[in-house]
Amino acid sequence: MFGRICCLEKRGWRVRLVREEILGLTLLRAEVPAPVRPRRLKKAARLLAGQGIRRVVAPPGFGDWPLLRSQGLEPVETAGLCQAMGARLAQAALRERGLRTSESTVALRAQRVTRALRLTALELCPVVRRVVVTAPGGGDALRAELRREFGVPAVEESRSLRPDVALHFGEAGGGGQTVFRLYGAEPDLAGFMLTPAGQELPADCDRLPILAALWETGRLSCERLDVISCSGT
Repeated sequence: MFGRICCLEKRGWRVRLVREEILGLTLLRAEVPAPVRPRRLKKAARLLAGQGIRRVVAPPGFGDWPLLRSQGLEPVETAGLCQAMGARLAQAALRERGLRTSESTVALRAQRVTRALRLTALELCPVVRRVVVTAPGGGDALRAELRREFGVPAVEESRSLRPDVALHFGEAGGGGQTVFRLYGAEPDLAGFMLTPAGQELPADCDRLPILAALWETGRLSCERLDVISCSGT
């Protein structure tokens, strides 16, 4: 089970735990009354940890992770979901700029080819003009596979080729008109956001981690997520 830290505006004395359900996912919510102080957050973390909770969702902009980690709590990892959404993020960026996918170049970069990178390449090849694969570990093999399967120009990086969109699945160099960094503790979605189609999330919890928890547990598929430009929200 996942936990959730909820910082209340209402004043009070007692931190309490409440079970809640978000889009079919049961969480244990720790309600921290105002004023939210380190002592109260520590109490909330201890209560959650005492119930076997190890990963939690926090409010947007939450900055007290060292305190939660000291009690054995970690944030929900979001990179897996972001990488699974890689092809759809790339296509959304192309649409935002008014580019046709059939005339566009997308670069996939990492130190090695991962399952997520390969699946993204397989998803993009039928719809884009060119896929650039830059990965010292396994890149040659993947480019060869893409040429066999799709007959598309899956190519290596070159100075003369500036991709319209670049998806980074790990530390990598190189630019692009739009660059997504889909790795690490805080993936960079280049001004885009994920949202569940036709459904609302609580305003007091960080959107990407709760979506990652829903996706990880099979309660929300990538097909049920929309990619939206933050400039249009």
